[in-house]
Amino acid sequence: MLFTNCSSDKKKNRNIPVDSIAEIKSVLSPKTENFEIQINKETILKGKKGTSIYIPANAFQFEDGTEPKEPIIVEIKECYSLTDMIFENLHTISGEQILETNGMIYINAEADGKKLSIKKGKALVVGFPKNGLDKEMDLFYEYKLNDSVKTWVPDYKFFETKSTQETIVEIDSLDLIGDDIGYEIEYPIEMTEDLYDYGFWSSGSTGTFFELRLKGSDETIIDYIENPSNVDSIVALKFNINNWTAGFDFNINKEGIMYNFRPESHSERKQNDEALKLAKEFLKSAPAFDIESYDREVKNDWDYYLSISGSRSINWNRFKQKFRNQYSNLTNTAIQQIDPNALKYYMFSATEMGWINCDRFWEIEDSEKTDFIVKTNNPTETKIQIIFKDIKSIMTGTYENGGLVFKNIPKGKEVKVIGISYLNGKPMLAVGESMTDSKDFELKGFKEFSLDQLETELNKLN
Repeated sequence: MLFTNCSSDKKKNRNIPVDSIAEIKSVLSPKTENFEIQINKETILKGKKGTSIYIPANAFQFEDGTEPKEPIIVEIKECYSLTDMIFENLHTISGEQILETNGMIYINAEADGKKLSIKKGKALVVGFPKNGLDKEMDLFYEYKLNDSVKTWVPDYKFFETKSTQETIVEIDSLDLIGDDIGYEIEYPIEMTEDLYDYGFWSSGSTGTFFELRLKGSDETIIDYIENPSNVDSIVALKFNINNWTAGFDFNINKEGIMYNFRPESHSERKQNDEALKLAKEFLKSAPAFDIESYDREVKNDWDYYLSISGSRSINWNRFKQKFRNQYSNLTNTAIQQIDPNALKYYMFSATEMGWINCDRFWEIEDSEKTDFIVKTNNPTETKIQIIFKDIKSIMTGTYENGGLVFKNIPKGKEVKVIGISYLNGKPMLAVGESMTDSKDFELKGFKEFSLDQLETELNKLN
């Protein structure tokens, strides 16, 4: 008896008709490479598209903590081209932030048909080929928010997803650490004082200060207090260490200057004399109020109120450096075996498997956001994605009210809109150009292509 596989045949002969978008995907999606390795020997794997992976000896374990026996099968899939990303349904979004990608890979390891994980204290060192790129990149892991929504989380923040065990509500912000989150974070590194930035926060105030502006700026006094650049970090550290709060009643004169500071009268809590002195000096150094910026009267004989407490936040650049330094010896070993000068690769130590991404956040200052909507015939039967002209980034829309919606993207950016469908057994492709400010962009002009031609046309857009 002879068994044949339709998708395999079409991978070899790209002129065979296709029956659906799903079949186009199955034919053009990147191939998986399987490697058999020995558990007790360090190994270097080379993917066909340039990825290098260093695996130290005895790196894997089963879910229950037991060690596997040989053989170990390592599965790798590389996605560097636009075609790869489209047909693996990949995107470049982390929460609500857009990423610029240098490539994505999938890694899995199994033994005896059961999935393996990386042992605690071990890591795989992954080298992504730079392909001429010289920007600083980071490592991201794929994280499933639910059955249909996925995001990318930086490696140095991925511990948060484990600590919360998928109970995170505010994952979109990726700023999840604080004193009021309701659970205890298990940090992957020792949290020393140098990993924090120290500042002030306004722990109480008269309502007037939410609207009254300071002279020469659009800041309120609350903004001024909570702006780290205005605060002496040594003074702020004192407030944090001693858990100080300094509250004042005071008056505002006709020139908008605060004066007549007195320790708050409406609270029985005892305040530290040094805290009061330091906080008073800080408030007196603030610019005067712009009386005209307030649509009500600023009363000179009125007692206004402000209190100041210490705040701290993780400095993610320092945290990231210390986090990655845990594996510096391992990375150096890998570099010597993969490429002694390491100039051809972005090198990362990966403690997780699955989809991982060599990306960076697209920093767009003061950019307004918009929803970009694409209309086309048979949108439910058409795969539509957009790529940005400025960076290598790809987004997938959601079907709503007869169109594909790309949410919260920056205004004023040039994009190419890619639509893939099929008709009479052949793939159909349309590519349009638009600004993200455009309302209800219509994608038309679909043309028939063979699978080979479709792949060629898509890769021209890289």
